[in-house]
Amino acid sequence: MDTGELEETEETADMTIRMSLVVAAVHAALKAQVSKIDSLNVYPVPDGDTGTNMLLTLESVLRETSEESYETPEAASKAGARAALMGARGNSGVILSQMIRGACDVLARHASLSAEAFAAALEGARERAYASIREPVEGTMLTVIKDAARAAREALEAGVKEPAGVVGAAAREAHASVKRTPQLLTTLREAGVVDAGGLGVAVILDGLSSWLGGKGTESHESHESENGDVSSTGATGVVAEEPGSPTGLPDAPEEEAWGYCTEFFVTGFSGDAEDFGRHIHEIGRSVLVVPDDDLVKVHVHTQDPGEALSYAGSFGRLYGIKVDDMEAQSREARSRREAEVGNVGHGNGAPGAAPSAAIGVVVASRGPGGRRIFEEAGAVVVEGGQGANPSAAEFAEAVEAAGAPEVVVLPNNKNIIPTVERLQELVDSVVHVVPTTSIAAGLATMVAFDPEGEPSEVAEEMRELAESLQCAEVTRSVREASVDGHEVPEGAFIGLVDGALRVVEDGVREATLKVAEELVGGGAELLTLLRGEDLDEAVAQEIADEIRSLDGGVEVEVFYGGQPMYPLQVVAE
Repeated sequence: MDTGELEETEETADMTIRMSLVVAAVHAALKAQVSKIDSLNVYPVPDGDTGTNMLLTLESVLRETSEESYETPEAASKAGARAALMGARGNSGVILSQMIRGACDVLARHASLSAEAFAAALEGARERAYASIREPVEGTMLTVIKDAARAAREALEAGVKEPAGVVGAAAREAHASVKRTPQLLTTLREAGVVDAGGLGVAVILDGLSSWLGGKGTESHESHESENGDVSSTGATGVVAEEPGSPTGLPDAPEEEAWGYCTEFFVTGFSGDAEDFGRHIHEIGRSVLVVPDDDLVKVHVHTQDPGEALSYAGSFGRLYGIKVDDMEAQSREARSRREAEVGNVGHGNGAPGAAPSAAIGVVVASRGPGGRRIFEEAGAVVVEGGQGANPSAAEFAEAVEAAGAPEVVVLPNNKNIIPTVERLQELVDSVVHVVPTTSIAAGLATMVAFDPEGEPSEVAEEMRELAESLQCAEVTRSVREASVDGHEVPEGAFIGLVDGALRVVEDGVREATLKVAEELVGGGAELLTLLRGEDLDEAVAQEIADEIRSLDGGVEVEVFYGGQPMYPLQVVAE
């Protein structure tokens, strides 16, 4: 095709960019491979959605740019980046949106969309993607975009003049990089698979290369590993080595490290934002650093609030300083929870209770039972979860519907956490993300929700409660696999505790009992079972009775959630 449709020259002052032409090409390439990418997962659970999340991110850009012409590169880039963020779903979708934003920011600064511009855009995509992850993990889609960007630059320096040639070199190296991902991640190597998010990046570059070369939107065969299996879990650069830690951070310390909850704003911020955020993370935990132009909001738990305040003061003016003794608050919160857990745990919250003017709560949930319990407790529910991650736009609408200046968000799934962590960029309300990883954990965390409480205290109590929980899930293997030292036959029931595979059994009863033994052995006093759509109530009650027989002191409650894919979710307190 004539790439003049994409290129601005000095003679074309009134340039119009049909961005949808480019997006349609990469969307078509990815769509042709999405089922293959979705079927790939280190853990053989029925929730692989890496490809779908990336495709939905591109579909959001395609909807926004379809039939639209943009008069300047800046306008086209801004529209594309905004649409990608609004449509980003799951870990892979959020990281892809940051790649798109980084590339768009660079393209907007170029006078023409030349080979040099595309090489620089891939470098911008790499930089933005790495910057979006607190602790980047190699062997993921991050590595693939890094290697692709390097190959594009090397092709340009070797004398390649055409955009199609530069992007083609990047695509070829991306596929080679995908094949190398098992060498960088033990989890991939043990499972005998490659990274799914990285494969998605390579396929997208295939589509762009073909379009630039005039081949239209034809699909491309992926460069598979020698055994033909192309699967992945940690396609996000976040969770590959620690499935139970969606942020890529080690588990938080216990009570002795809580220290003081310290919150403040820095106005007129001047300095290196990355260095600032890195230092705040080093001196505390439960860190939130939210930049907005020259304003930065900081939340950190630290044993020395004075150090954090003194350091931040060197970057600008401080205001809105708030310091609370977390150890005293946690003791008070536990006392209140012990008095309230019986009533709320049995679903006796006020039906249809609306959030106060001070604080609301938004949750992601799948299944009619879970939705009913959340709504009775006063939450606005976004339909979605395992296998169906909602978009940032859907969460933004829910935050607006909550009608409160501050809103707690419970993602209830590890793949949704990156989406809601970007939510603050899209809404006016102050967003407090409590990173729950299952619907059952979200329901337990709702115990600490007080619509009449002081917003920051309510959010903190919910965060503390969520951190104290142990979560388990029982599901059925969709394929044979070798994971974490376990040989998993297709169709076996598997139990995961805090994201790690612990149990492989022939039946749901046996798997649940083995998981319960571990939780009870770890000191759990209350187990809540959330029954899925395909598990009979009588069977769930029989399982609960058998768990009670393990330890006469353990309390077991069963609720109907109706969630798909997972016959039982378990939360231990």
